[in-house]
Amino acid sequence: MDTVVFPVTRSFDVFDELSEEELSLILQELFNKIDVPFRRSETVPKTIFVDFFGTPNAGKTATTEKVEQLFRRNKFNTFCPPETAEISEVRSKTGPNPLVAQAQHLIGVEDYVLNHAFHPRFHAVIISRGLIDMLFWYERGVRHKEYSEVHRESIQNQVYDLLRQDLVDSFIFFTCDVEEALKREYAKAVTQQRGSKMNEKFLAEAFDCYRAVFEDLNIHVPNLPIFHIDTTGLDIKEVTQEVARCLLPTLWNRFEVSIEKILTKSLSLLRKEAARTPYFEEQLKLWGQPDGDKLGRDPEWKYIRTSKQTDTYLRLESDPGAVLRIRKEDGVYKFMYKGRAEDRLLSHRRPFSAEVSEEEAREVISKYSVIAEIRKTRSNYQLGEEGNGKFFTMHIDNFGDAGVYTEIRARGTSDVTHTCELMDLAHKLGFNLRNVVEGSYLDLALAHKL
Repeated sequence: MDTVVFPVTRSFDVFDELSEEELSLILQELFNKIDVPFRRSETVPKTIFVDFFGTPNAGKTATTEKVEQLFRRNKFNTFCPPETAEISEVRSKTGPNPLVAQAQHLIGVEDYVLNHAFHPRFHAVIISRGLIDMLFWYERGVRHKEYSEVHRESIQNQVYDLLRQDLVDSFIFFTCDVEEALKREYAKAVTQQRGSKMNEKFLAEAFDCYRAVFEDLNIHVPNLPIFHIDTTGLDIKEVTQEVARCLLPTLWNRFEVSIEKILTKSLSLLRKEAARTPYFEEQLKLWGQPDGDKLGRDPEWKYIRTSKQTDTYLRLESDPGAVLRIRKEDGVYKFMYKGRAEDRLLSHRRPFSAEVSEEEAREVISKYSVIAEIRKTRSNYQLGEEGNGKFFTMHIDNFGDAGVYTEIRARGTSDVTHTCELMDLAHKLGFNLRNVVEGSYLDLALAHKL
């Protein structure tokens, strides 16, 4: 069977693979965000509400168990109600009318959504075969002449209206190819007799029905957080990892969890984020300060401000060559990580920084040994406007008895670097090659030059 491309599915640009430690850290931050007290007179906080659905034997049921386990082991009070097909009133098939039978499924799903998207006792609810799956069964029912087009359209509008209420935080759509699904079903079965919903014809039709459903959704309720996971060739652990890669960024955006705060607590995530940064710092470090007359005669350099800084550098045993520091500047704390230098003279480090509280700063410092604490007064200048491709900054750093150093910086990429421009700017400010300094301020401090 040809690969099916579902038009409304999308993926997040996230970390490739999350370790168990990284997953737990992210879930802990998410838990802290949503596990809040509230009064009975207040609106119940939003529950994490996820809808798993897909083609038969795509691994949905087994993955649900693993995802629930992941939530529960990180303190979440999680609920996975049974599929509506497992509810006794529905399963008993008390009447022959397919319209009534499918309405029972729909009512059950709507009940789950309306009563669990905001629930006072659950942090997370995962349902199986929810609202989009209902659209699938009505699509298939029309094809088999079980329902009229008019009836199907009325149900669609009802489901679309509910989807527009934004109660479901994420939809995960599982598929696997037909051959894989049949192998999973019959490889170790006692009988090879095909079931009514586990045969080649049904599976092929299912893909086509879902395609039609997604095309209509893309028109009537676009931009739903739907993620497609093809489980063909994947084991349950790998599928669960894929679910986490899709689900967690959606949730931390939805519940406004600060990814920056997560990164300050995980060196491994920090490395991944810095490696994904599309630019690197190009930095020309110079001993001394610009010629005052030349700086004064250059109107393009704009003075910004002068501030006092205290930089606490921390030892990274597992990441030699990288720089981790906490900066205190005029009472504000900033966390900074810079990857290893890719150029001895111009640094070319990929950075990550985030403002943190004093308490968070102390927490970070407590996890590492302090290498050095450096104090300086920094005067900031800039040339050009940020974002126009010709933007440079200059820092004139006064270390008291240890002297004055100047840094001229730009942002480089794999396609564009500014070596010649940095050297030219330094020359115009009165510097020459004898003023060029290799290494970071930490290197200078360890060499007893600061």
